[in-house]
Amino acid sequence: MSKRGSRVVFLLGAGRSGTTLLYKILSTHRGVAYLSNYQKRYPNWPFLAYLQYILNQFPEYKRQTWFKEQGNAYFNERREWLHSIVPTPSEAESVYASCGIPLIPTDDYRVHPQMAECLQDKFECIRQTSRSEVLLTKRTANNRRIPLLKQVFPDAKYIHLIRDGRGVAYSSLRVAWWNDHILYWAGKTPLQMVAAGFNPLELAARNWVEEMQTLEQGTALIQSNQLLEVRYDELLRNPCKQLQRILDFMGVATQKDAAFWNVIESLYLAPKQEAWTRSWTEVELKTVHDVQGDTLRRWGFETNNRS
Repeated sequence: MSKRGSRVVFLLGAGRSGTTLLYKILSTHRGVAYLSNYQKRYPNWPFLAYLQYILNQFPEYKRQTWFKEQGNAYFNERREWLHSIVPTPSEAESVYASCGIPLIPTDDYRVHPQMAECLQDKFECIRQTSRSEVLLTKRTANNRRIPLLKQVFPDAKYIHLIRDGRGVAYSSLRVAWWNDHILYWAGKTPLQMVAAGFNPLELAARNWVEEMQTLEQGTALIQSNQLLEVRYDELLRNPCKQLQRILDFMGVATQKDAAFWNVIESLYLAPKQEAWTRSWTEVELKTVHDVQGDTLRRWGFETNNRS
């Protein structure tokens, strides 16, 4: 592997699979650079990543501003102004767009060398400016861009976070952006499709199936030593073991950041009963299983009971 390319790590996973939580957790480590809200707003100023280096000197501020009191990493509401100026991991699609990377490339898409060099240079500048060992990026659209990413970063590593599709469907229907975002496989928003007569629960269930099929096709192109699969439930059940496994895969020296583990301990990561198991009626559960059943079983999830 080339040293430069192997220092890029892409975090993959269907939307609402816990990728935001894992993205923030890993970015808490001082050896991990990330695309921040500053890169999102100023995609052509990668040197602003120096703010990440400054923030690394005050890990307690990451805990206070990136996570809620009980450890939740997702904010469904606008954050306080003071918190919003702190560098925070972001999907930062604007960075990709600034280099001409398409949101949904065609199957036969070929990256122009100038576009590849643009993204390579920005990622490396962010990593070096923040004085980090690797750069981690999480962008849901990357689930559909794996062939393209392999052209730009042939030696990059990939982490695929996998969550039970029933939990994903339940969660999707409860986030503010769900109704108005375009489902890539349908070309319409859930709001438009429900107005046309579609069942909202079926849409949320199918979206996970579509994403998992896309991810399965994409990850099949990745060499086994460049891909790590992580189960969301296992991450919550044994966070320290799973995070050590992930950081080892990324090539990050955990002993250099004792404060990282203090932050992890403060997040109270632990398995919880999924809300769908107590909220859905038998009819709703059957509706989801009719859509997701085969895919759930394919990925090792039981469909015979609610647990």
